[in-house]
Amino acid sequence: MLMKELSVSLIIIISSALFSCGGGSQSSLPQDKSPEVVEPVSNRFTVNDNYILKDGLTFEVRGVVYVPGYPGYLPWQLESSTSLSAELQDSILQDITDIKAMGANTIRFWGSPAYSYQALKNVGDLNFIQTIWIDGNVVDFHDHNFKQETKTYIKTVIDRIYSVYTDNNPPLVAYLIGNELSEVSIVTTNAAHPKITHYQGKYISTGDGINATEAFIAEMADYAITYEFGNYGKRSLVSYANDIRTAYYVETPFLDFRSHNAYSYAVPYYRPSTLPGSVTETYFQGWVEELKSRHPNMPLLITETGLSVSPNAYRVGAPNYGYGGNTVEDQKNGLLQNLTDIQSAALPVAGVVIHEYLDAWWKFSLEDSYSQDPNDIEEWFGIVKLKKSGAWYSTEFRDVYFEIKQLWLE
Repeated sequence: MLMKELSVSLIIIISSALFSCGGGSQSSLPQDKSPEVVEPVSNRFTVNDNYILKDGLTFEVRGVVYVPGYPGYLPWQLESSTSLSAELQDSILQDITDIKAMGANTIRFWGSPAYSYQALKNVGDLNFIQTIWIDGNVVDFHDHNFKQETKTYIKTVIDRIYSVYTDNNPPLVAYLIGNELSEVSIVTTNAAHPKITHYQGKYISTGDGINATEAFIAEMADYAITYEFGNYGKRSLVSYANDIRTAYYVETPFLDFRSHNAYSYAVPYYRPSTLPGSVTETYFQGWVEELKSRHPNMPLLITETGLSVSPNAYRVGAPNYGYGGNTVEDQKNGLLQNLTDIQSAALPVAGVVIHEYLDAWWKFSLEDSYSQDPNDIEEWFGIVKLKKSGAWYSTEFRDVYFEIKQLWLE
């Protein structure tokens, strides 16, 4: 998500096997002899040039980001909890039931407690994408301790998933190995390691010409594959969620598919020279087509798109809308336009994930989580809003929920 980075009139603030060859930076093998890349048994999800496939058939992702961040809970604390309150469990189960009812086939989880997977399993007939959160603001992604901590976290998340899916068959579409690593960290990492130009792991081989940040992503993805397959006999797909600010700093054609978080309001700000879309003539469609055209023979998934209805921001309106300040009607019309832009793009797109299901009151602290700040744009992206209801909270659908439901279930 573009964390507090866009404003209409202001600035935008925002290893191989368990160990890699040569410490994960560069292979220590001779250049004329690379290790054999072993392909483990895949899960039900594979890819072709344009789409993710499920059991060999095209699987168009219709997804929603879901973080069970109810007031009084912070996601990075909640994910390790094994004793949730009855109220929170009921809310998670109801939310996932309602996500399915709107026609979604996939949920994008961030740091989620084991109960979220159990609820998804209980609801049935839903798939999920798992975000592996990586601190995107460190000075050097190749710092040894940081890499070890990241691998430990990857292991923890994978183990949590399989603690619920004891048959070793979760409906897991893919792991997103990182999300929107910062431009500053990318630049400093690359500057510190100019000699890192490739990565050769057990399952991922990049070839020459990559940068150090890309090698780091490759190493973490290779570790995820290695650990999952070695311990659970599955090989899930891997990708990395990029965004418009770093689209030309990081490319990951060595992963299974490309993922981008794309927002209509960001395109004219960051890429004002973007050509209009070939069908709808929006800049958002033009940006999606530009992204796909860079690697036309691998799938592109839009892993986030959405609009905030925060009240205390300038309203921009159609066709690009704004970072906050949108009316409920704007959110509905803008998101429907985004879906049309993606669906009708000249080059095929593998699907879309709406950001996000619930308003995120929790963005900055536990104390902050108990109220919704009208000045905080990040707290208002939900297609569902939270309401105080006695000693707990209930949800209320915004108009866009019903419109997407009609579109996805027609």
